[in-house]
Amino acid sequence: MNWNTHGKSPGESEHSLETTRTFERVARVPELSFEIAHADVLQEMARDWEAGDRTGAEAWLQRYPHLAEHAEAAVRIVYEEVCLREERGETVDSAEMQRRFPQWAEALRMLLDCHQFVQEELPSPSFPSEGERLGELQLVRRLGSGALGQVFLATQSSLSDRPLVVKLTPRTGDEHLSLARLQHTHIVPLYHVLDLTAQNLRALCMPYVGGQSWSALLLALKSVPAAQRSGSRLVEALAKSSDAPSTAPQRSGPALAFLSRASYVQSVCWIGACLADALHYAHQCGLVHLDIKPSNVLIAGDGQPMLLDFHLARPVLPAGSQPPSRIGGTRGYMSPEQELATAAVREGRNISKSVDGRSDVYSLGVTLYESLVGRLPPAEEVARRRLWRRSAVSVSRGLEDIVHKSLAADARNRYPDAGQLAADLRRHLADLPLHGVPNRSPMERWRKWRRRKPHALPGVAAAFFVVAVSTMFLWAYGSDRVGTARAALAQAAESVASEEFATAVDQLEIGWQAVRWMPGQSELKQDLQAQLTAARHGRLTQAVHELAEQLRFLDSQQSVPIAQLRKLDAGCQTLWDARDKFVPAGDRQGADPERASLRADLTDLAISWCALRERLGTGDQQAAMRSETLQRLAEAESLCGASFALDLAKHQYATAQAAPKGSPNDGLPVARSAREHYALGRFLFKNDQPSQSIGEFERAIALEPGTFWSYFYLSIAAYRLEEFEWALDAANVCIALAPGSAPCYYNRAQCHQALGSADLALADLNRSLELDPSLAIAWLQRGTL
Repeated sequence: MNWNTHGKSPGESEHSLETTRTFERVARVPELSFEIAHADVLQEMARDWEAGDRTGAEAWLQRYPHLAEHAEAAVRIVYEEVCLREERGETVDSAEMQRRFPQWAEALRMLLDCHQFVQEELPSPSFPSEGERLGELQLVRRLGSGALGQVFLATQSSLSDRPLVVKLTPRTGDEHLSLARLQHTHIVPLYHVLDLTAQNLRALCMPYVGGQSWSALLLALKSVPAAQRSGSRLVEALAKSSDAPSTAPQRSGPALAFLSRASYVQSVCWIGACLADALHYAHQCGLVHLDIKPSNVLIAGDGQPMLLDFHLARPVLPAGSQPPSRIGGTRGYMSPEQELATAAVREGRNISKSVDGRSDVYSLGVTLYESLVGRLPPAEEVARRRLWRRSAVSVSRGLEDIVHKSLAADARNRYPDAGQLAADLRRHLADLPLHGVPNRSPMERWRKWRRRKPHALPGVAAAFFVVAVSTMFLWAYGSDRVGTARAALAQAAESVASEEFATAVDQLEIGWQAVRWMPGQSELKQDLQAQLTAARHGRLTQAVHELAEQLRFLDSQQSVPIAQLRKLDAGCQTLWDARDKFVPAGDRQGADPERASLRADLTDLAISWCALRERLGTGDQQAAMRSETLQRLAEAESLCGASFALDLAKHQYATAQAAPKGSPNDGLPVARSAREHYALGRFLFKNDQPSQSIGEFERAIALEPGTFWSYFYLSIAAYRLEEFEWALDAANVCIALAPGSAPCYYNRAQCHQALGSADLALADLNRSLELDPSLAIAWLQRGTL
């Protein structure tokens, strides 16, 4: 029998603002970026430790080598091992961890010192041991433990030594007040509460009903092939998972009888209906659970599903209301509006979207999806349905629609309350038409009708119906496939409009696969192919632009790791080899603005790539590289047409090859447009003439005041000339134009530091690392501060 104690369950990473372990760790060490540490890897590590496989951090870093390349992510994995060991009663020596990981010794020392300091500051409740007495309660055995509490099996001497579950937590929170309001068949009831002042503990006494958590049963069935799963297998797993004492409830009753003869899908539907009933009752009592997940569902010894752990339960949060003091949930199971409310509490903002019973409907939908598919659902609906149809056990279209309606991103598109979800799940079990979703599969409706009335038709009529239904099936199948293709086409148009080209390609490929072998539909197929070609081109164009932007930032940095330079060099080579796919031969001088922007990106990519190759080359290779560079610039001119920037680059390399000691300014072309002044200023800056470059950047800005790159290089040039106030003004404009750019915050941090504003500099460095944790120079600068 598995009871939550506000800690982490196997395979989960919770972030309750009040109680969950993961949030506490991030809150204790705010420097750690949870995104870099990769939540999925941390969840897998915690799951294995909970299952008994206590593999050290070294093995995890070998298994996921991309984490070892990022110091912050690697330290996060090591810190996870420390916390997991401490949860199991071990004492972790900081010096030992530093010896095991000398490459991150200093970061580990600071992190573990902070960890130890915060632990000493937190009040430590005095938990009892097995065999001790708490008043009339005799603690028999520990059933589980978590970050904030422990659960024991106990007996109550005043009532014939009846078995109880005693949940011991610090005397904070109001879980007992939430449970006290609820009396339902599928909610574990609260008998009474004891406050143990001396030990700083609160004891919640609940009945012992045997059984095991739904998450543990799913884990036990994971090794069973999907086709072989059944309700009887579930009952067997329930029996094997429990080591209940002789006082445990008898394993019999109508629930176990139903599960023993039901299929696995029917078992999941029935469990979901019971939980939905319990949630509907809780919602009518004014409480939203906010933490529905498999580890908070108990399958009792008699087979009854029961909800656990109401420590996060609270009344409805209306839209526009003030943020509460706390709210929580579990990553992966929270509804979109619950995640927004969690962020609002952290940032002190008003609640933007109402968090009500429909949030629990979403979490229950996630639980049903995970139970049938074996994984948490992706956020995007197309990917979610694709994974469902590829991975789920044999599930009908009606049940698929029930689950996906519960998972709608917009709460208005879900079941309006948990009671209607429970009703549809039971109607599905009873082979009745569904009310909450369309019964869009004629074959499924036919099968349900036949199961309800097996003797309704004589043999001849049955044969006639077989033919008719076959015809309907083919028609419905074709309509469904065409509908899928048209929906994919519409969704892809929205994705292209928002420049999400990779998503558009995935959507269009789904639509193409749906109709590619169907006769007819030639117009639809042509539309899909045309849009797919355009989306793929957009994806490639976006890749060129992103790489060109990286190279523009790179040109402004004097010190860049050689590994990063080589990685960018390989990316440039790959894109350049495919250049004919970007700008076809007949469209190299066109006036289309989109094509013009692509040609400008390709031109800048070629020029910056030449500079990058120069930085990678040794002294012996410089002459050969200059010849290769001039050839590359000629290819760029042939591809994208002549330009002022290309003329400057060719002048620079030709001058360096012919007369290395001459002045780089001899014979420079005259700039006329804003883009040409910017290109000339950048040329002068790269040739160590920052004062002359500033004039060109200012001319570019005068012609086009919103030119980001002119302000960017103006800030760097002014900083190099020690005109720090001037550089700061330009850096502020850069941030206003590109608030998501990490290098802009780094540049402003340098200006603040030069002007003596260390606090402002540190804030900007933190923001730059939050936007781009791989910005190594910002880590070094922050360490200096």
